Amino acid sequence: MNRKGFTLVELLATLIILGIVIGITIVGVNGGFRNAKDKTEEVFIKTLTNALDIYLDSGDAKELEYSPICTISKKLGTAQVYKATVSFKNVIDSEYAPLVEKDLVNPANLDVSCNASSSIPVDVYYDSDRVYYYRVAKSDFGCLKTTGYITNLPSGCDE
Repeated sequence: MNRKGFTLVELLATLIILGIVIGITIVGVNGGFRNAKDKTEEVFIKTLTNALDIYLDSGDAKELEYSPICTISKKLGTAQVYKATVSFKNVIDSEYAPLVEKDLVNPANLDVSCNASSSIPVDVYYDSDRVYYYRVAKSDFGCLKTTGYITNLPSGCDE
């Protein structure tokens, strides 16, 4: 008797192999999505950092009223640090307009909108050498998964 076709064992082996391949593929794709979201959030934070740098370079921060808060160590001695607080709206409305409110969208977290009102407090610092720094809490944006601060403030001046 000449039977053409597959046996039950051959079909089961094929299905098991296909299941393993599909399982590995799904795990790899999910990991890729997660990594892409993390990288996208890093780029978004870099955009916010660049906007703060442009704001400080534009000269608008020089008009603020500062209060002395601490002293930091630098290579050539120490420097007194002064602080003022502005809202992120000041950064958006600065002379060079590094961002507009519609840019406050974290592509990695589209389900949660950023604090579109831009009333996010930004601490602006400068030291006695006229070097400007900033610090803003990531949680204030409301759309970032990571926590902590976006800052270039040197250590030794933590409030």
